[in-house]
This record gives sequence, structure tokens and C-alpha cells, in this order.
Amino acid sequence: MLITVAGTFTLDLPAERGIVTLTSGAEGGDRGTVARQATSTTESLRHQLVELEENGAATWFSVGALTTRAWRPYNSDGTVMPIRYRTSSPITVKFADFPALSRWATTWAETAGLTVDDVTWALTEKTRDQMADEVLAGAVRDATHRAEVLARAAGLPAPRILAIADPGLLSEASGARSEIDDDYGHGVRMMSAMSRGGSEAVELSPADITVRESVHARFEA
Repeated sequence: MLITVAGTFTLDLPAERGIVTLTSGAEGGDRGTVARQATSTTESLRHQLVELEENGAATWFSVGALTTRAWRPYNSDGTVMPIRYRTSSPITVKFADFPALSRWATTWAETAGLTVDDVTWALTEKTRDQMADEVLAGAVRDATHRAEVLARAAGLPAPRILAIADPGLLSEASGARSEIDDDYGHGVRMMSAMSRGGSEAVELSPADITVRESVHARFEA
């Protein structure tokens, strides 16, 4: 008799990094002025990020290129207004110090020319690599246990494994999927949080990171 099962294993781990995404920029009717304002804001932020990295609060940051777009707005009666310019740069900062993240995210949300777009949580790459093998082994143990339970329920001897594979690679297995999920859906939308806190820093609560694996296995009993 053939027994085909799916095995899964999940770990919930505390976040080790907080990742802040920001936009630095300026808007106005004069292209040169807008570009200078955006450059000044971005460079000021870059200096802050260098200091944060040097003191260990942040472990990594990226400052994207400044880009400019132009458009002609319309007023309420449909009249075309003078051309407007928007120059902006995407910025990402990875924090190891969560209290520092809370303080700086609040400061940046209140700084003219800066927008805090999102805060998400992650594991370090070292932890992800360490946990990957453990969680995969757990999924194999779960598949083996399920096969043993089915065999006993059917009055059969202990099953012998014939094949084990990633989800979908065994033709008779179901369509479960494998993932290591940093659960970025639990990110904190900073701008809505700032509206409640005034100038006082909002203390963020990191979401746990879910690490999950699934395997499909076929046994003979």
C-alpha cells in the first residue's frame, strides 16, 4: 500500500531587524529649486544614516538616485495650472536597535521633505540560514509521523519511505507550498501611528517572524 502525505513545520521567531523605508524629496514650480531642496534633504539624511551605522543602531542603508517628474495640474474649473516638479529619492534603513528605530522614525515623519512609508520586520541572514535546515527537518519528521499514524490506523506495519520532495514534485501530492516568510504583512504604517503621538516617539512592537516549510513524501506499508 502506498501512503502519500504532506509534512509541515513552523517556527515563530522574534524579529532581529526593523526595516524602515522612506522617501526624501521636494515639490514646487521651479525645477532647479526643487532639485536643490531635495538634494539638501537627502544629503542631510545620509549624514544621519552614516552616524547610525557607525554607532551600531543601524546595520545597513541604501539611498536611491534622485528622480524628477513633471506634470501640469488642473484647478477645480478645469483650467491648466503652471507646471509642477517633484524630485524624490527612495531610502531604506535596516535597524538592529528598535528603540532607536522608534525615535528616528518619529523624527523623520515630522521632518519636512521626508515621508516614512513603512516599517517591516526581519531576521538576520545568519538566523534564516540556521533555521532553514531545522524547519525543513521538522517538516520531514511531521510527514513521517503522519505516514506512521495512517499505517497504524489501517492495521499496517511501519511504513518505509520511497520518496520525499518539495511540494508539487510528487504527482499524487497536494498543492501545498513551501515558504520562509518574513511576514512583512505585519509591517507598521508609520504615518498613521504618528498622527496619534504628536512629537513623542511611538514605541513600536516588532511582529514575530514565521519560518515555515512543507514537504511531500511517499511511503510504502
